[in-house]
Amino acid sequence: MEELSKAVLKTAADIEDLQQENINLRKSNADLTVKVDTLEQATRENVVEIYVVPFNAKGNLIDILSQISQVIGFDFNRDMIDHCYRFGAVSGRSGAIVAKFVRKLGMEGFLEKRRQKRNVSSRDLGYMAGESTPVYVNESLTKAKRLLLNAARQVKADKHYTFLWVKNGRIFMRKNQGERYLIINCEADLQRII
Repeated sequence: MEELSKAVLKTAADIEDLQQENINLRKSNADLTVKVDTLEQATRENVVEIYVVPFNAKGNLIDILSQISQVIGFDFNRDMIDHCYRFGAVSGRSGAIVAKFVRKLGMEGFLEKRRQKRNVSSRDLGYMAGESTPVYVNESLTKAKRLLLNAARQVKADKHYTFLWVKNGRIFMRKNQGERYLIINCEADLQRII
């Protein structure tokens, strides 16, 4: 009995040690996941994504960027773009246009002009066939950040927050004008919102 009692106590101690190790590993994993996402987000620093521009097989993407720039009043130059491509185009959907600016200042200027000109549609870009659709221009976010932004949108609606925005790959929320903003880095930040 005495040996059995010692074995049970040792097993209980081992289980407690393993539980603590599991907690530490989960925390370490969460920290590393945030670091990897931060590094991945940094690779998208000068990148914008443009959605709902109708697909035109003959359309040059740089020309489309130039058209958007004209509509929003941005002084565009082809040398501002390092790389531009369209992804996610499948039948019936136009996919997104991804444009990587050479300099961050160029990207920020483009986004700022787009924010000032609120309503840009496919009609503004000369696409007269079909229905007029809004054109969205956003900072490029990692998959994890996009999922976090979607969760933040839900919390914004549920908790009656007024403002939710993304700047430099970071997600911000504010309840009312003039109040302090919150930075949303992970799901835990959303769970702490009152």
